[in-house]
Amino acid sequence: MEALGRRAWLRPAALAIGGLLLAVVLAVAADQLLAGVLLALFALFMAYWTSPLRQGPHEPLAEAMHRRSDAVTIIVWAPGDPLSARLQTALRTPREDLVWVNAAKDEDAERLVEELGGPGNLPVVIVGSEVATRATVGRALDMRAAGQERARQAEDGLDGDPRGD
Repeated sequence: MEALGRRAWLRPAALAIGGLLLAVVLAVAADQLLAGVLLALFALFMAYWTSPLRQGPHEPLAEAMHRRSDAVTIIVWAPGDPLSARLQTALRTPREDLVWVNAAKDEDAERLVEELGGPGNLPVVIVGSEVATRATVGRALDMRAAGQERARQAEDGLDGDPRGD
C-alpha cells in the first residue's frame, strides 16, 4: 500500500515541524526556554507516536481470520492513522480476544483495506460477521460487547432465541 506509506508520514512531519517551530518561537522570542524544550520534546514524541516508526501490535490477517468469531475482535489499523491511534490508546491492554493487524505490514490486510474503500476507511473492526470501517472507540467497544453477548448466548444454547426453543 504505497499510498498508505507516503500518507502515513504527513501527520508526523507536520507535528514535528510545527512543534519545533513553535518551540523555537517560545524559547527565543518569548524567552521561555523551559516551555520551548518541553514543547519540542512533546512534538517529537507525538511525531513518533503517529509515524510508521512505531510498529505497534501485529498478527497476520490470515491468522487473525482463522480466529474470527463473535468472541474475538479483529482490528485492522495503520501507523499514522488518527482513529487507529485512538483505538490503540483506548484498548491497549493485551488480550486474547483482541487481535491487531497492521495493514502497512500485511499484504492480505492491504487488499482488505482496498476492498473496503482504501486507507481513508481505517481502522476496520471485525467481530464475527460484522465489519465496520472508520470505527471509533465507542463503535469498536459496542461491537465487541455485542459479539461477546452473541458468543455467550450461543454457548448457553440460546443462539439468539430468548425463548430457548
